[in-house]
Amino acid sequence: MLTTDINLQGIIESGSILTHFQPQVSLKRKAVIGLEALSRGFDPQSGDIIPPTLLFEQARDKESRLALDRACRTKAVESFATLHRRDKSVMLSMNIDATCINSMTRGSNHLLKLVKHYGISPSNVIIEIIESRCEDQDALLDFVRFYRKKNFLIALDDVGAGFSNLDRIPLIKPDIIKLDRSLISGVDSQFHKLEVVRSFVQMSDRLGCLVLAEGVETSSEAMCLLGQEVDLFQGFFFARPAPGLDAVPAMAKKVDALADKYRENRTRHIAEEKRLFSNFNLMVLTMCQALADVPSRDINRSLTRFIDTYTNVECLYVLDMKGRQTSDTLCNPDKLKKSKRCLYEPARQGADHSLKKYFLPIQAGLERFTSPPYISLASGNLCTTISQVFYHRSTGRHLILCVDLSRDDIHGYRI
Repeated sequence: MLTTDINLQGIIESGSILTHFQPQVSLKRKAVIGLEALSRGFDPQSGDIIPPTLLFEQARDKESRLALDRACRTKAVESFATLHRRDKSVMLSMNIDATCINSMTRGSNHLLKLVKHYGISPSNVIIEIIESRCEDQDALLDFVRFYRKKNFLIALDDVGAGFSNLDRIPLIKPDIIKLDRSLISGVDSQFHKLEVVRSFVQMSDRLGCLVLAEGVETSSEAMCLLGQEVDLFQGFFFARPAPGLDAVPAMAKKVDALADKYRENRTRHIAEEKRLFSNFNLMVLTMCQALADVPSRDINRSLTRFIDTYTNVECLYVLDMKGRQTSDTLCNPDKLKKSKRCLYEPARQGADHSLKKYFLPIQAGLERFTSPPYISLASGNLCTTISQVFYHRSTGRHLILCVDLSRDDIHGYRI
């Protein structure tokens, strides 16, 4: 328990800093690929531990922030050096105070000299930067370019939090994007968070960088993120920060169990999706067969009967082969109750669907297409659309039946 004022200068000069490591895990490889260095201080007189937040609050000016940052770096590299000699495949991930990257420190090469002194390969070091804290963009870019040329890896930390600027991603070209806990918390139950994470993963794939989910605290979050092809994981669910590799042995069984559970759930999910969509496709074909001989003037009436018969259908509508809507949009009223009517409204006869995702594959030659989940403009709900070509004998032309299905009725889709 701290009972005296904190002497920051004394802590820095005496090296009264502890480094704990939190593992960064690849579930696909079932391996620890990195260790993030997390610093805390201790009172050189009493030995009392000083929490990280309280320690860094003491650095109130640029000089003290730089001195504390370098002291933490030194202790982290020194502590990691012993581990590096035992296992050269594990990487050190360490935060750099971005406020210290400026014209005053440009060219100091402090970190490069430090890792060389302790015999650590730069390719084993990940530099984590919270870019929003840097006030000198030119100095930041020079820093990143220099250390990348020396084979260090660059990670953007806390992406998705606060004032994190997405425009820095193409400038910095990070090797790793660390998604902030604010995006990860509850991702398994909140569709909008899930879509944001999925967008980052897709973007990272195209940019050639990895995504690390930070602050994972439950197995459900980990399972959901693994299903979105997130590469790396870190958080209390796997291990709390601890000295050296103390946290790793107990974590191995948890990683194995989670990987096995994911594989079982994913296999079951694929089989269930196959069964469900086989039934849905049969339902759609049954509707198309019924519509084939229905006069054009009676199509709306038939769609209304289908809505009454198939309660998991949200909306039905018919398009011509140019994407023009030839029927009304018939909707299940129970599915529309929660919609924001001022924003969402079913399309009317004559509406143009030619640019919609469920029409373009049909125009390209497919006879049936099942869309990925999206927010319906008809209801405001999350849905999937099955579009199916059928021959309308009454008019002698091909038409397209579009069936919107509520995703709530497609079980297990989140995994």
